[in-house]
Amino acid sequence: MTLVSRSVSRLSGAVWFVTAWSLAAPSWAIDRLSKGPWLMDLRTDGVVVMAERRRPGRLEVRAIPQGPGGDLPGGEVTARAGVDATLQELTLSGLRPGTRYRYEVTGTDVEMATGTFATAPTAATPFRFVIYGDTRSQPRPHAAVVEAVRREGAEFVVHTGDLVEDGRDENDWQQFFAIEAPLLRVAPFVPVIGNHEIAQPYSNGIDNYRRYVHVAPGGPSEELDSTLRYGNTRFLLANSYDDWSGDARDWIDRELARARREGPNDWLFVVMHWGPRSSGPHGDNELVAQAGVDAILRRNHVDLVISGHDHAYERGDDDGLRYIVSGGGGAPLYRRRGERPMTRAFAAEHHYVRVEVDRDHVEFTALRTDGSTIDRATLRHDGWADTTGAPHAPPPTERRPSLAPTSEVPEDWTWLWKVAPAVLAVGAGAWWLRRRNR
Repeated sequence: MTLVSRSVSRLSGAVWFVTAWSLAAPSWAIDRLSKGPWLMDLRTDGVVVMAERRRPGRLEVRAIPQGPGGDLPGGEVTARAGVDATLQELTLSGLRPGTRYRYEVTGTDVEMATGTFATAPTAATPFRFVIYGDTRSQPRPHAAVVEAVRREGAEFVVHTGDLVEDGRDENDWQQFFAIEAPLLRVAPFVPVIGNHEIAQPYSNGIDNYRRYVHVAPGGPSEELDSTLRYGNTRFLLANSYDDWSGDARDWIDRELARARREGPNDWLFVVMHWGPRSSGPHGDNELVAQAGVDAILRRNHVDLVISGHDHAYERGDDDGLRYIVSGGGGAPLYRRRGERPMTRAFAAEHHYVRVEVDRDHVEFTALRTDGSTIDRATLRHDGWADTTGAPHAPPPTERRPSLAPTSEVPEDWTWLWKVAPAVLAVGAGAWWLRRRNR
């Protein structure tokens, strides 16, 4: 072989190796966002667009109002980052109430990302939102739930906590946002913190949750307690693991009383990861009961408490304390612990709950990922009007719950994509070295 042909051969091998590595390399080698965009802190006149770059830099978001024929003239709003960073929170202010927008996130050396959202209305108008939760630990059912929820076209989504398996693990957060990406770029995200985000007291799990969540200030715990108003509906989102003997109890009582004064006929929902009632293995939250929170909920005529924690669907009414448990977003399913007269429906299935709000009633439909109905009911201010009842059969296997993260065996082979790039790269490198040494 001549010197020229040997050089060409080595060059071809090097080009092949670089090409193979570029195809097999992790996604940080491509100039696109690492996470997001996702939407938070929805208001009548604004929203926060969050996104994470792979390398420090700046981002810009541009929002354009939409009409029946597409973009509307005027009304475009832009927000720009002021510092170089990886994680960015871009606040769009001065938006029109009750208006749909499309938006574009751009930045130096970053692929443009797009999405849509609608600002909250000022008046009571019919709208749809979706409830789901406990998405941790099983990517395949989690992804199926996300895809089904995305097709609903909800104005926003409420997550009942346990977003990830271990809040301390950045890889878990990366997987969460990768699966949720198609949904969260078009539906503002309204989560509460779960025990798997906390992982352990005083660990960095809470710090990671706060890093990826932005809510309006005002609650006793930064980013962990908040309120949301959307038309004629008010939400109080609380950390189930607060110290309910002090500020948290006073805050929830004060906020619920204020909501009832300002909107006596508004819908009033409380969201917490571990709710006051459940027929699953975790059972009732005795911490909030002992602190008198059950009495506060009844005294302020809360219409519904929304929670997760037990990996199943449940709907019930305990002497005016009405509740829904929605923990079937992807985690291993739990059996029902026992029959209770307060339970109206129970099903241990992966699911989500479609909620359609009107002035004098709210329609709840619990759905499997294939679109079939588990349970349907109408809520009025004086209680449930059942339409269908959910089956009470347990799942084929039982997983024992734990307050700490568990080490359940994954049900699929999604781990392969994590090691495939390295395997391909090593193989390509060995092939090239072998060719060079011939």
